[in-house]
Amino acid sequence: MSRSIDHLVLCVNDLDAACDAYRKLGFTVTPRANHPFGTGNALIQLDGMYIELLAVIEPEKIAETDLAAPFSFPIYNRDYLRQREGMSMLALQSRDAEKDREAFIAAGAAVPRVFKFEREATRPDGSLTDVAFSLAFANHPLLRHAVTFVCQHRHPPQNFYYPEYQTHANGAYAIGKVFLMHWAADAVSDFVAEIGTDKIVEALHSDEMVTRFGIDDPLFPTDGFAGYEIIVDRIDAIAEAAQSMGAIHKKGRLILPPSKFFGTLVVFKAKEKAA
Repeated sequence: MSRSIDHLVLCVNDLDAACDAYRKLGFTVTPRANHPFGTGNALIQLDGMYIELLAVIEPEKIAETDLAAPFSFPIYNRDYLRQREGMSMLALQSRDAEKDREAFIAAGAAVPRVFKFEREATRPDGSLTDVAFSLAFANHPLLRHAVTFVCQHRHPPQNFYYPEYQTHANGAYAIGKVFLMHWAADAVSDFVAEIGTDKIVEALHSDEMVTRFGIDDPLFPTDGFAGYEIIVDRIDAIAEAAQSMGAIHKKGRLILPPSKFFGTLVVFKAKEKAA
C-alpha cells in the first residue's frame, strides 16, 4: 500500500522565530495553537498536506507519568529538542487510524495504542473551531529519532484547511520527497518499503547526501530525517529570500542547509512543466 503525506513535524526551540523565518520565505503561516499536553504549533498549509512547526510551550504539562506508556508524542518531541532542532516526525494520511495501526503491526513495527486528542484552531476571520485527530505510530529500533505515524483528521476538512492559509506569496503548493539520513540506510529502506512510504522517503548514507546536495553540513543527522523538498511555482519567486538565509543553487534547485534553517534541510524545487 502506497501512502501519502499528511504533514511534517519540524521541532524548533523558538516558535515565533521559526514562523517569522517561514514568512520571510513567502509562506503564509497560521496563527499559533496550543496542544493540551504542553506543545504548541503553527502550520504552513499546502494542497492537502501541511508543515507543522512544533515547540514545547508549557513544559509543566508534559506528564512524566507518560514515561510508562509505550510512546508519548510530547515526551518524544521534548526529548528530541533536548538534542537538536529538526524534522522529528513524518505524518501520513489516514481514514482509519485503528486499521492503519494493524497494518503497521503486520509490517513489523512496534506500535502503541492509537493516540487521540482535540484542540482549538483559529479560522482566517479570527473565530475559533474545534479540530480532532487520531494518531497511530510506527516505531522501529533503528529510527528512534525519525518516527512515522498516520494522522486521521476527525473533523470536516472545512474546519481545518482554508484557501487563505493555503495561498503563499512564493507559490508553494506541495511537499515533495522527504530525505532520511542514516548509517544503516539499506536496512531502513526495507522498513520504509514495508510501511508503504518508499515513494515518499529516500533513505541515504551520509556520502550520498553530500553528493546529492553538494553540502556537508554539521547538522546533518546520522539516524534521522534530514529534511524535505518543497514544490513551488517558480524558483525565482523565492530565490532572493532563500539566498539571504544561506541557500545555494544546485541543478535548478535552491538548497537551504540545516545549519542555516532550524536544523532542517529545505530543498526548493520548481513545479515540472506539463509535457
